[in-house]
Amino acid sequence: MITSTFYKRYFSHIIAAPIVVLAMLSPIGNVFSQKVSLEPIPLRVTSQVFSPDEYFISKVVDERKDLNPTAFLVPDVKSGSNLLTVNLEGGTIAALEQYIFGAYPSSQKLRSIVIKIKDVKIIENIKDARKGVVEGDIHLDFTFALERGDELVDLLGFQGGISYQRGVGQFYLLEPFLRRSVNLAMKYFDDWIEKDAPNNNLLAQSVRLKMRDYTRSSESDTVFYATERPLTWKDFTGRPAFNNYAASIFASIGYELNSSMENGELIVDLVFKTYMLKHSSWVRSTNNSYGLNHEQRHFDIAKIIIERLKNTLQELELDPSNYERKVSHHYLEAFREMNRMQEAYDGQTSNGSNSSAQERWNKKIDAELNQLGVE
Repeated sequence: MITSTFYKRYFSHIIAAPIVVLAMLSPIGNVFSQKVSLEPIPLRVTSQVFSPDEYFISKVVDERKDLNPTAFLVPDVKSGSNLLTVNLEGGTIAALEQYIFGAYPSSQKLRSIVIKIKDVKIIENIKDARKGVVEGDIHLDFTFALERGDELVDLLGFQGGISYQRGVGQFYLLEPFLRRSVNLAMKYFDDWIEKDAPNNNLLAQSVRLKMRDYTRSSESDTVFYATERPLTWKDFTGRPAFNNYAASIFASIGYELNSSMENGELIVDLVFKTYMLKHSSWVRSTNNSYGLNHEQRHFDIAKIIIERLKNTLQELELDPSNYERKVSHHYLEAFREMNRMQEAYDGQTSNGSNSSAQERWNKKIDAELNQLGVE
């Protein structure tokens, strides 16, 4: 009897070309001596196939759109297109779950994987009525998803199965064919995760932050904060606004996030930017060093907020499922804190015109910069 194994996989919505493998199984034998059976198809755990090292199967979920019976079988040589409809023993999902849990035991301390069952079908037709030869296809459509908290992250899709031939009465062959198809899907996923686990961000089991400042001193319209490079009035190139202020600075903060894998650990590289925009900052020609100091202190406040943010992030417990969300949340909180502090600074110093208040803020800002290690 000739069987062909076929499958294809998809990841990140990329479909790979089908791969066809031919294998010889047992011969058909006396096909007319078999008694027709209409019993549900069993799926037996005959032995442990393998124990996964990188994951365990936590559940099998039903996502089939077609809930018709699993198998459409040829009952006899005279049936023509009239096929028998048969389910798996105990129900399709229950049978698959029972088999997978039994054949692939593993430690629940590993990654939790959910198998989404998209489709399971066995469809037959008469190949040779004179000889009583039936041919069929077993088709499986599974999606393997990583369980992270309350969300499922799709990792790999498997579409494939086995093409087979049997004698018209050899219904007992359906169980080993189906078992082989399921084992094919499981082995395909296991090979993939063994290969990708050290390098795939989705499969990281821990997170380590690396934080640094953007090191370029300046760009055409941007000045990045550096203690050795204080502001000058030449950095204020914008057109003065129609108000009574002597100068204005656009100072802000931002970050870039990049990640990579090292031996199964997700390394998150956070690059922080404290900057001012020249074209959005301006000064009237009558200003002086006292006014420049007031604007420099706005810049210093932005730097203080970035350093506070670094300290906050350093104390967080992060995992691969939430690190981006947590970093973004605390950045937004820091941005709001910066705006509140800038408003308090301008309010208490009357935009720099209150010299005694300005001096108090000078000392306060210098003290915190020193405490935060900005020298």
